[in-house]
Amino acid sequence: MLSSRAVIKGMRPITAVALLAAVSCAGAPKPRVDLAAPRSLVSEAERGGAQQYDSLDLETARSELQQAEQNAKDKPVLADRQGQEATVDAQLALARTRSAKAERALREVNSGTATLESESQRQQDNSGPGPQPAALPQPAQWE
Repeated sequence: MLSSRAVIKGMRPITAVALLAAVSCAGAPKPRVDLAAPRSLVSEAERGGAQQYDSLDLETARSELQQAEQNAKDKPVLADRQGQEATVDAQLALARTRSAKAERALREVNSGTATLESESQRQQDNSGPGPQPAALPQPAQWE
């Protein structure tokens, strides 16, 4: 009977490396996937009104998060990538929502300013030319 040393000595080096790699990978625990950040960002986008302003990116983030949760146990690398994609899409939905809200607020301010300017002009037009200033007395000439 051959000893394990004799068996390894007789193997080709590449075969021995492949065998060791297979044995070491088989026992390694799968990496843990942390989906807390994508979950938090999707929730923040929902609370921020992304459904109204950017529903497409919000739905994409939700879908990717759901897929990541389904793959977390068996395919952690894929789940991690899907979690990252969900994070990016949720951030995009948040940014577009904030931008849309800021644009709406700007339109409201501009509309209010235009109304004030119009009212001010109307009041000036209705008041007429206003009183003429009195002529100032001329200084007395030195004699």
